Amino acid sequence: MLLFSRGFYAYFGSMFGPGGLEARVKRHLGRRKKKHWHIDYILDHMRVSTVYVLLGKDLESRLSRMAVMRYCYVKGFGCSDKRGDRSHLIYLKNSREAGEFKKFLISVGFRKYRPGVFVSRKPVVN
Repeated sequence: MLLFSRGFYAYFGSMFGPGGLEARVKRHLGRRKKKHWHIDYILDHMRVSTVYVLLGKDLESRLSRMAVMRYCYVKGFGCSDKRGDRSHLIYLKNSREAGEFKKFLISVGFRKYRPGVFVSRKPVVN
């Protein structure tokens, strides 16, 4: 069993599954009947405040590896399919760290998700 401290959490995930970005975000923001990924098991106990997306690039591992060098993280969470990754769930202790993390995301090209706006049919993988 995992215990989560109060604070902010950021999750790195991929949008390259069936249905692409829109389907993945809708799945994570809605009620999930089936639990498949690690994140599915905790989302019922947390409130999603903002979703940021980076279109057309599969940088999930690279960015999560950068984040765990700077921030606390939940060891092994969400990265069982990514050899060498420590975690895809970052823990941010307070609003200052959360704001700093947001600036990091924006600096590497993430944009705030708005339904229906960021639709990518054919992602470009780097």
